Amino acid sequence: MDPDSENDMKKPSQRRMNGGTGMKPTPEKKRRGVSIRVIHLAMVLCAAIIVVMLIFFTRRTSAVFTELQQETGNYIVRREAAHDLMEGSDYLTENVQRFVLEGNTKYLDNYFEEAFVSKRRESAIMTMSEGGAEEELVTRLQEAMEESQALMYREYYAMKLVIEALDIRDYPERLEAIELSENDSFLSAKEKMDLAKTMVMGSAYFESKELIHSRLKDDLEELDEMMNAARQEANIDMMRELFNQRTMVIGLLVMLAVLIGLTVWLGTLPLIDADRNAGKGKRVPVTGSREFRAMANRYNAMYDQLHPREPEAEESAETDGGENAPEGGEEA
Repeated sequence: MDPDSENDMKKPSQRRMNGGTGMKPTPEKKRRGVSIRVIHLAMVLCAAIIVVMLIFFTRRTSAVFTELQQETGNYIVRREAAHDLMEGSDYLTENVQRFVLEGNTKYLDNYFEEAFVSKRRESAIMTMSEGGAEEELVTRLQEAMEESQALMYREYYAMKLVIEALDIRDYPERLEAIELSENDSFLSAKEKMDLAKTMVMGSAYFESKELIHSRLKDDLEELDEMMNAARQEANIDMMRELFNQRTMVIGLLVMLAVLIGLTVWLGTLPLIDADRNAGKGKRVPVTGSREFRAMANRYNAMYDQLHPREPEAEESAETDGGENAPEGGEEA
């Protein structure tokens, strides 16, 4: 056989081995792209950080909420204590005045039960001091209480005048220690009653009582402002922590949406395109994530080996044309 014809016969097989181009196959340039694995790891790391922060802010929110509950509870307790303080003081005044006016020992018993059994005023101040009120404010309340207790001696004296005037035999032991002055002891029953009324219903008594009442009221209003400020501060802290918590949740949702979008863009859509092209017997487009691009490049390399390109078909046509030419010449 002619060496030239033998070389010509080898060319198609060589071209077929070289992908039908007659040239050495050049590897397709790989575009690195974005690694979906790296994206997932980064997203998981960010999500873990957000979850940790969310747990942290949730715990802080719980602590602030507990503080707000405590402040609200203290506010209610102190308001009740303030009410008891004012009501206890007014209750003593009411009963001593009614006893002086009516001489009914029931009011006498009510007075001493409130003063030495119920002790609403003392309990109220103790509650305020234990509830975290400022020491200066509690001191002022205690000073007002001491002035009120000093005024109680005036009330004791008035009650003793009524007891002497009405010749009451059964009365509290505390009043036994109260002795009338020499002049007052010689007063008539009516004069003793009038003096008792003047002592607990006169202008001097009301001025002292009003001064104490005013001081208590001012101190309680200040305490109320302090408690409201503490509640508002706790409420602001609560709203801030809730805002931080909502921000973390929104950030987590946004990150989840970004993760889903990137997964669809880098993985799902390229896979759909690859499936469509492979079904049509075409090469797969090299798109999407780095992992998918590498897989597409490998697929296309196998595709090029299994499906020779057009140059091989052209060479076959030229070979067929050369074989038919001599026959045409012989006929001529």
